[in-house]
Amino acid sequence: MLPQLLLPGFPEGSTRIGDILSILNKEGRVTYFVGSDNYFSHPVGDERSRRFILASLMENGHVRPCDLESEPLCIPHRTLMNWTSRLRNKGPDSFFRARSRQNPRVMTPENIANCASLFADGMSVSDVAKHTGIGESTIRKAVKRNAVKKKHQKEISETSSVPARQNRNVAM
Repeated sequence: MLPQLLLPGFPEGSTRIGDILSILNKEGRVTYFVGSDNYFSHPVGDERSRRFILASLMENGHVRPCDLESEPLCIPHRTLMNWTSRLRNKGPDSFFRARSRQNPRVMTPENIANCASLFADGMSVSDVAKHTGIGESTIRKAVKRNAVKKKHQKEISETSSVPARQNRNVAM
């Protein structure tokens, strides 16, 4: 005699996802049911809990990614894989950790003065970056917003030779 399969009972008003998962959005709470069992519940709008529970459901084999990719959730496959990878590698608390704050300022007044003096010595952006240990893009952005003064073309032409200036004036 074959064992009898239990048919999943879906709560009224819930949205069915896959074979055994249903999601009920009622009275400001989202409740996830696996079969007829209440699996997890969180307030509406709690994205961190939503990501965690969907990754957990996929990791435990209760739902397939293709079920979450289709209507009504329409979550991209790559996003689902990122969530499950995060759950496997960093654990459940990675979904609930406070986000890291912005890194400290790199272009401090001392670094600005140092870069300006190196530019005054005729160094290029890449040379200044290597010498100071600051990224090239950071220095380029500082020059662009005029936080670091770089030699202008006019100043460079004053240091050029007399014949070069005469040739330039003749060409005009």
